[in-house]
Amino acid sequence: MEPNTQSPSVDLKRKQQASEEEEFVLEDMYEDANFDFDLKDVHSTATSMLQRFVKKEIIKASLRKHVEKAKNVKQTLMLKKNSLTRQNLKQTLKEKQARLEEKLRAPPFVRTQDKAAFTIGIILLCLTEYFLLKRPESMATWYTFLIVPLLITRYFSYHKLKYHYFMLDFCYYVQILLLANIFFIKDPRYFQVVFAVSNGPLCVAIVMWRNSLVFHDLDKLTSVFIHIFPPIVTFCMRWFPENQDITNICVEKDCYMSPYYAIVVPFVFYVLWQLLYLLKTEIFDREKLARDKEIMTSVRWMTQVKPHPIYKMMLKAGLRPNPVLALTVVQGIYTLFTLLPVLVIFNQYELHCVYLCAIFVVCTWNGANFYFEIFSETYSARLQGYLKEMKEVQAPDALNKRRTEEEYEKDRTDSDSEPSNVSTPSTTN
Repeated sequence: MEPNTQSPSVDLKRKQQASEEEEFVLEDMYEDANFDFDLKDVHSTATSMLQRFVKKEIIKASLRKHVEKAKNVKQTLMLKKNSLTRQNLKQTLKEKQARLEEKLRAPPFVRTQDKAAFTIGIILLCLTEYFLLKRPESMATWYTFLIVPLLITRYFSYHKLKYHYFMLDFCYYVQILLLANIFFIKDPRYFQVVFAVSNGPLCVAIVMWRNSLVFHDLDKLTSVFIHIFPPIVTFCMRWFPENQDITNICVEKDCYMSPYYAIVVPFVFYVLWQLLYLLKTEIFDREKLARDKEIMTSVRWMTQVKPHPIYKMMLKAGLRPNPVLALTVVQGIYTLFTLLPVLVIFNQYELHCVYLCAIFVVCTWNGANFYFEIFSETYSARLQGYLKEMKEVQAPDALNKRRTEEEYEKDRTDSDSEPSNVSTPSTTN
């Protein structure tokens, strides 16, 4: 059988159909049926795109590496900073706490001066007891040994505070009278005058002005000494005279003190002092005191700073007395009233002992009130002040520490929340 041969027209149709299909595909891919497919151009375009992609990835990887390194450095610096800050805060707190604890252990009201005054006060009390019980005839010498340095110390301390005019008061006048009796005037009538003013107005002033036996306060201790020692010295001179010689203390044979020497003559000595005081303050130094209102006198103290109860009563009653005149009258009445017990105690040893003991008990009671009421309250108030100061010192440091910790936590949170992928600008060849 002969092979099936196709006609030339059929083959031509098939070739035309295949050519049309190729044109359709090319037109579909390149939108142009006449596209001249050049492999070299295709390779060049692909290579360029690949290079741009690789460059971008390299840049991104490099940036990520630098960002991670920067984050690590930042974290390390923050840790070091916070560590140093905490150490500094701890060190500062320890130093301030140590200083405050040192203040609490040695508060300013237990100064070296106060400790020395307390020790000296106890020693003086013991020595005074020894002289009083064992060597009463030497009490005058013991008094002289103490009064001179105490008065010199008081003058300089009072002058610094402008209180030196207080040393013109009657109590210092009595010290001069007693020293004159010990060393110069050996007359029994003069002794009885000194005995009267010492055991009368001077001794009772401890009760009236609330003198306190406070051993740590040199000023209070000196005030007690000035008021209590002349009565003790005259007590020893009266009942234990040196060599038992009573010719220097007794006017009458039976050593009786008459009202004349117990009240009248002592009051004359008081009036003499009052006239001298008024001449000094109201005439000679009037202009000086008027210019300087800070200089303190008894009149200013008892009418302005701490008004006397009687002066207050006058003001409440509507009276406006002259301060100098009112104080002079009140002191005169007080002196006359306090001279009355002298008539009895000069002639009665037992009553004299009880009298002095009662005055000493009042003085000691005033000192106890000072220690357990005023001093304890002052101690408590100052202690609370130091505790408050400690809290105020620690509060800013604690606040700074808290702020530092908060800042550290915030920085650490912010660094952790940063995105790991970093956007980079588009790059071109």
